[in-house]
Amino acid sequence: MSQDLRVFLEQLDKDGEICHVTEPVKREYEISTLMMELQKQRKYPVMWFDQVEGGDIPVVTNILGTKGRFAKAMGVKTEDLSFEFAERIKNRFDDVKVVENPPCNAHLLTGDEVDLTKLPIITHFPIDAGPYITSGLTVAKDPETGCETLGFHRLQLKGKNKLGISFHSRQRMWEFFRKSEERGENMKAAICIGVHPNIALGSQASVPYHLGKYGAIGGLFGEPLEVSPCATMDLNVPTYAEIVLEGEVLCNVREPEGPFAEYTNYACFRSTENVFQVNAIRYR
Repeated sequence: MSQDLRVFLEQLDKDGEICHVTEPVKREYEISTLMMELQKQRKYPVMWFDQVEGGDIPVVTNILGTKGRFAKAMGVKTEDLSFEFAERIKNRFDDVKVVENPPCNAHLLTGDEVDLTKLPIITHFPIDAGPYITSGLTVAKDPETGCETLGFHRLQLKGKNKLGISFHSRQRMWEFFRKSEERGENMKAAICIGVHPNIALGSQASVPYHLGKYGAIGGLFGEPLEVSPCATMDLNVPTYAEIVLEGEVLCNVREPEGPFAEYTNYACFRSTENVFQVNAIRYR
């Protein structure tokens, strides 16, 4: 099974599940407004926006919008999805497959070249504190054990190389940062944008703290997860990520972050107010 999001999208396109929007759209409100309107109509197509103002990178959204797509990603029937997930997540592949030259090595930006404003980071709702990355998977390691984790944490655009990040669930990513901060160290981390649905779904698996999530994700694929080294630090990330932001969550630094209109349909003001400094951008 391919672990590449692009291969999965090609199949969705053949199956007629993608709607291509060729007209220019603004970064502020237009995409989220359209998605909300479709949801009201109980329509959940994958939306592919070719022209987002201020750049030449398209935005693809709603990939995870239906159970059917998760089932298709795992190669199972929709009615068997829950059972298959529960079984596969236990069949771990803890030995990952390391790929040395991932597709995102096509472009590497460091130093003054790093400019997050060039990415199509959209503003979703008027109450939001600013543009937000909502589908970026943050990857980091336990500073004591080296055990990796990854999960979704909202990311507020604050500058060319700065994001606000919230660990408000206070689970293992927050714990990894707490350990790093107690050592007086920044937490090295990467943000992966554009990954296969199995990686997104597997990141939500409940696994013991002494086990990494990469092994559980491998279980969903039925084979070891393919990972690749970062360019600027000792951390492996999923090989086929479209965009990888490499950096660190700053020790003993807090800044206001939020509010943000969460998936609950309520604006969430709660935040750990952490700061993510981006030191490199890689993209396909």
